[in-house]
Amino acid sequence: MENLLKIVSKPDNVAIIIMMVMVGFFVFFAFFQALKNDRKKASAKEEKNKLEKEKIHTWPYLARKEFLVAILVVVILLAWSIFVDAPLEEHSNPNLTPNPAKAPWYFLGLQELLVYFDPWIAGAIIPLLIIAGLMLIPYIDINPRGNGYFTFAERKFEILIFCFGFLVLWISLIIIGVFMRGPGWLWFWPWQEWDPSKVVAEINVD
Repeated sequence: MENLLKIVSKPDNVAIIIMMVMVGFFVFFAFFQALKNDRKKASAKEEKNKLEKEKIHTWPYLARKEFLVAILVVVILLAWSIFVDAPLEEHSNPNLTPNPAKAPWYFLGLQELLVYFDPWIAGAIIPLLIIAGLMLIPYIDINPRGNGYFTFAERKFEILIFCFGFLVLWISLIIIGVFMRGPGWLWFWPWQEWDPSKVVAEINVD
């Protein structure tokens, strides 16, 4: 586990740890709210009338909260940038190639895809499909009852697509690329030391 602690404590991996915690928290919170709303909708008409009374206007109530949260996030980022140095390395040295050579964390998902697909598929086709899919969401996912509420009962397929596409195919690939990939882009478990000699042993196999 000593190797995992070294990886986690790197300055450029702090954002990934924060991302994992925040994604887990907000996904759990959204699912909790969805179950809560579904229970209310399944109850009697009194509960439905109560739901209508609980609605509030976006302006100024929601907008005010979002504005305050935005200010808080900016303050946190400014404080972080002041007290934590940017994890910049020295100028590139052609005689000293880092091993493993990893992309920034937000591109590690694409780099991990190179293990499973040809470069033209992982680097061109899949990103284009992702962008096209995001652009088509407003035209494909037409919800006649409106947006902005949490529910499982009415959005089962959409939630399944989100869990598979975002959590499994994207966040998990970033986590694998950061914590599981060592020298030679080989798989190392968190409790395993990154042994460069494993690269030679894995490649030179009949």
